[in-house]
Amino acid sequence: MKEDANILSGRREFLFLYDIKMGNPNGDPDENRPRVLPDGTHYVTDVRLKRFIRDFLKNRGQDILVDNIEGRTTNLTGRVVDYLQKHNQKEANAEDLVRILLNAFIDARLFGSSFAFKAEEVKGESSRKAKWEPIPKTMTGAVQLNMGEVLHQAEEVDIHGTSIFASGAEKTQGTFTTYFGLRYALIGFSGVANEHSAKISLLSDDDYDLFLKAMWHGVRSAGNTRTKVGQIPHFLISIEYKKGEEFQFGRLHDYTKLQAVNEKPEKVWASPGDYKVDLSTLIERLNGQKGRIEKIRYDKSSDIQFIQDVPANWVCLDVENLKTENPK
Repeated sequence: MKEDANILSGRREFLFLYDIKMGNPNGDPDENRPRVLPDGTHYVTDVRLKRFIRDFLKNRGQDILVDNIEGRTTNLTGRVVDYLQKHNQKEANAEDLVRILLNAFIDARLFGSSFAFKAEEVKGESSRKAKWEPIPKTMTGAVQLNMGEVLHQAEEVDIHGTSIFASGAEKTQGTFTTYFGLRYALIGFSGVANEHSAKISLLSDDDYDLFLKAMWHGVRSAGNTRTKVGQIPHFLISIEYKKGEEFQFGRLHDYTKLQAVNEKPEKVWASPGDYKVDLSTLIERLNGQKGRIEKIRYDKSSDIQFIQDVPANWVCLDVENLKTENPK
């Protein structure tokens, strides 16, 4: 992120739909089964989607603060020292420390962080020692995600296989393996990017656009793991409010309904060909607040089916185009 980058120019709200087939979108901490509420609704945590996003951004060359293990941070002290050396600075005050980190890590600008410095002192070029105490020590990110939900009843399956771990050239005995997943699931996530928080976390319009692309491509890139190989992004909409509007709907996936094709039961759905997406409630809500909305951008896969046509005034998001990524 550049120091003079434009801060997010207004409130944003987004809805994202993706699916998975014969896989586990988010295992529970006990048996690694798909997470499910008491009423049978399967869900995916915001932490899981953020991991997809961070991994994609990292693979595209972005520096990531929360890396490898959930909740683990890099050596922030070393990162700041490196920055100061590259910019010929001998020291930094508490606010400077946070600005350095925000400019370094896009996920801190997006999701916030606990700036957990090691309990150590750092020597600068002078003989003085300075303790590193960032202000603030924690920061709420501009982008907040709801928990994701499977938008229909889904069938849990136990998937069995056989693995061979050879300890010698002649050993060929196999080991049975089992993992848990869903026959098919369409998952809905929604969230908000707040312009007031963006002023503090330095989130820019370019950062937000890169976040949308990272969300889309991140769930698909997660296919390098066995339980996530069947994930495909299908629909993404970004509602961009006029500057100064203090409004948001919240939980946009509640306005998204599914209708079976050929009256096929939800639990036996196996692909987007088994249902159509009904956006009528969402479109009605958006039309009711059109005076607050600057523009609506969207993108969709060729597989997803809608009951009604997408409104003509919605603009193509062109989420597949990665050539316009903002530089670090």
